[in-house]
Amino acid sequence: MKKYRLQHKEMSLIKKMEALATQIWWVTSFSQWIPDYEMPEKLKQEVSKLVLAWEGNKYTMPNWILELRQEVCKFYKNFYQANFSTDEIMITAWAIEAINAFLLTILNEKWDEVIVLDPSYASYNNAIEIAWWKLVYCPIEKDLTLDVQKLKNTITPKTKAIIICNPNNPTWWIIEQDKMIEILEYIKDSDIYLACDEVYWHFLLEDNLNFDSATVLFEKYKENLVIINSWSKLFSITGWRIWYMIANEKLIHETIKIHDSLVTCAPSIAQYWVAKTIDSIPHLIDDIVKQIRDARDMVLERLSNMTNYIEFEKPKAWYYIFCKFKYTENDYDECMKILKEAKVSLVPWSAFWKQWKWYFRICFWRNLDILKEGLNRLEKYFKNK
Repeated sequence: MKKYRLQHKEMSLIKKMEALATQIWWVTSFSQWIPDYEMPEKLKQEVSKLVLAWEGNKYTMPNWILELRQEVCKFYKNFYQANFSTDEIMITAWAIEAINAFLLTILNEKWDEVIVLDPSYASYNNAIEIAWWKLVYCPIEKDLTLDVQKLKNTITPKTKAIIICNPNNPTWWIIEQDKMIEILEYIKDSDIYLACDEVYWHFLLEDNLNFDSATVLFEKYKENLVIINSWSKLFSITGWRIWYMIANEKLIHETIKIHDSLVTCAPSIAQYWVAKTIDSIPHLIDDIVKQIRDARDMVLERLSNMTNYIEFEKPKAWYYIFCKFKYTENDYDECMKILKEAKVSLVPWSAFWKQWKWYFRICFWRNLDILKEGLNRLEKYFKNK
């Protein structure tokens, strides 16, 4: 009988719920985030110029274009006082591609260990298994904070990497810089890498959040630090597949070999476009964060009418909110029932954290009319229970 690498695994519950939503007529989806933000007209015109100039229609070299990497270095130096060279950046096709390439590069022996926080982004698990690594969980605390000593206790002689998402996916909690430094100080004389996925770092909804990009630590800890980030969510271009990885020059050199084998190069037109528009990021952030904050506040107000059935806390970053069912611990079956009867697609919490099976996730960075319609359906469903 033929065997397949991940035959015992299911599709990510996030993507499964979104796929099911597309098969049912008139569904309002709050599951996978699909860009609703309207890109400014000036940025759209830059795409048109590239197409008309016949730029971006050919492969680039695996780590090309140089112009983009130069602009990334300049951007981080100007706005965050972070220093790294163009040889310490790899442009990738998506975050999980970067993580796959990174893990496949540093793999030494089968079943070496990778630590991820629990809960964490669901797709890390498959990336680790594909590379023949052993997945080791470090549970976060009930108040959604990281106990660094607990993380240290999870490290063994077989540990080769720690992957964190900061701000965290699926929760919004943030690992403060002093904890990052404590982790890096602990591993700095080892061959362990700390890989930081910072895809959501722009989406901070409160002014008092204590978050600093790990790039400000890179110059000191580059032998053990890897940073992965993206422009796709900020620019609402998730389909363009344009991410990047920052690491020491030797690791980048070796990882490019795997990256080349996996995807050849990130989409070239996306590379040229970001190189020409990266300076617009600071001007976009305030407008985008205001949109997300307004949507969040509206959703919180509407959910406050449903507190006989659910509990929730105010998210302080990004564009998801987690709610707790008061009447069931079977999040999966209840979300499936809501999808079928109310035609609202939610993500069960067990997609991320199997220990707590009575939560669901709402993505609220949506068109406001779509948000209101979905919340109307959800409220009606609860009141009919």
